[in-house]
Amino acid sequence: MQDDVDARIGQIFVRLSRLRVELGDGALDRTVHALLHALGASALREAERRARSLAARRQPLATDIAVRPYDQRRPPEPLDEGA
Repeated sequence: MQDDVDARIGQIFVRLSRLRVELGDGALDRTVHALLHALGASALREAERRARSLAARRQPLATDIAVRPYDQRRPPEPLDEGA
């Protein structure tokens, strides 16, 4: 699979090079700007997908024991000694 990714990245550089030769530096600048924008948007979507996946995995179960910090402890409940 890594070979496929490397080949696709190589195709991007080949196309950018051809674009510069055939359409000039202005077209290359606009295309690189659009490409960086698309790459950033894609990375953001992937990060959000990953965060949702991690959040779903980390939700506590009803049977989990809750451990509280010392300063957030609740007062003990009175014992029911058969009143």
